[in-house]
Parts: sequence; structure tokens; C-alpha cells
Amino acid sequence: MNSTEFTTELRKRLSLSKEETNRLLDDVAEIISEQLKQNNIVSLHNLGTLEVKKRAERISVNPSTGKRMLIPPKLVIGYKASASLKEKIKGGIDHE
Repeated sequence: MNSTEFTTELRKRLSLSKEETNRLLDDVAEIISEQLKQNNIVSLHNLGTLEVKKRAERISVNPSTGKRMLIPPKLVIGYKASASLKEKIKGGIDHE
């Protein structure tokens, strides 16, 4: 599902206009971004938890040259799915 399909589905379920739906999604994204920027954990009911984590510096090796390089520490966004989301998708994906 791409962004347009998601927006269309949300618009149908909430009976909102396209503009209202886009504004709603923009506001949600902005609120989440602001909270993560302040190093707050964002917990979304039935979806999961987002939090900023610090990835430590590490040494990496370029496989083609064998050259070692230091990768500096950086902040990354961690996501942990909620138990209810895990349960909803459990067994729902065909494994081929």
C-alpha cells in the first residue's frame, strides 16, 4: 500500500475530504517528529512504540578494498510493534 492508497482508505473510513485527511496525516507526522526530537518515546495504541536510540560508533570494512573505516555514532529511530499488532498479523502472511 502506497501513500495515496493509505490516504484514500483513511479518507473513506473517517469520512473526511482529501485536504482534511492530508492535513491530519501531516499533523500526526509533525507531532511524532517533535516528540522524537525532544527524546520522548511515542507509543501508539495497537501499533507500537517509536523512540530515538543512539547507535555507537563502529568500525566497518569496505568489502571491495578491505579498507577499514570508523563510522561515527548517530541517532536512529527504533520501532517496536505492539503485542496486539503482532497478534493481528500472526499467521496472516503466506510463507512460500
